[in-house]
Amino acid sequence: MHNVKVIKEMKSSEKSVWDALDDFANVYKYNPSVEASEILGSKKTGLGAKRQCHFYDGTSLKEKIIQYDEGRSYTLELYDFPMPLKTATSYFEITPISANTSQLSITLTFAPKFGPIGWLMGKLLMRPMLTKALKGLTKGLDDHIRTGKFVGSKGELLELAY
Repeated sequence: MHNVKVIKEMKSSEKSVWDALDDFANVYKYNPSVEASEILGSKKTGLGAKRQCHFYDGTSLKEKIIQYDEGRSYTLELYDFPMPLKTATSYFEITPISANTSQLSITLTFAPKFGPIGWLMGKLLMRPMLTKALKGLTKGLDDHIRTGKFVGSKGELLELAY
C-alpha cells in the first residue's frame, strides 16, 4: 500500500469548501485533470453516491462515496480506473482555521498490481504523479471557490462561470 497526502490552507470558509466538494457531480469545475463528470444512478451525494470522471487524456474512472460525515469529510472508493491498481481510496477532510480560512487534507491510498514491480512503480512513478494531481486539485478548488470560474486543463481559470 502507498499513501499520498496533500494539505492545503484554503482561502475560503469550511462551509464554502464543503459545498464545492459536496457538489459531487461537478468535480470538473475545479479539477484540472477532469474534462467532464456525471452522477451514476439517482443519488447525487452522500453515502453510496457514484460518479464517473472523464479525463482530458481520454481515460475515465468511477468513484463511490463509502464514508460520509456531512460538512466535514468523505472517503471515495475509486474503481474502473486506467492505472494498474488493485485498490484506491481518497479521503477528504476539511478543518476550519478561521471564519474565512480552512484546511483541506486529501489522503490517497492505493495498492498497485504486479507485486514487487508494481510496488516499485507505485513508489517511483505513481506517487509523484498522484501528488502533482492532488496539488492541482486543491489549487483548482481554492481558485474556483474564490472566483466562481471553472479551472481548465492546465490549471488556468476559464471565463466560464456558473
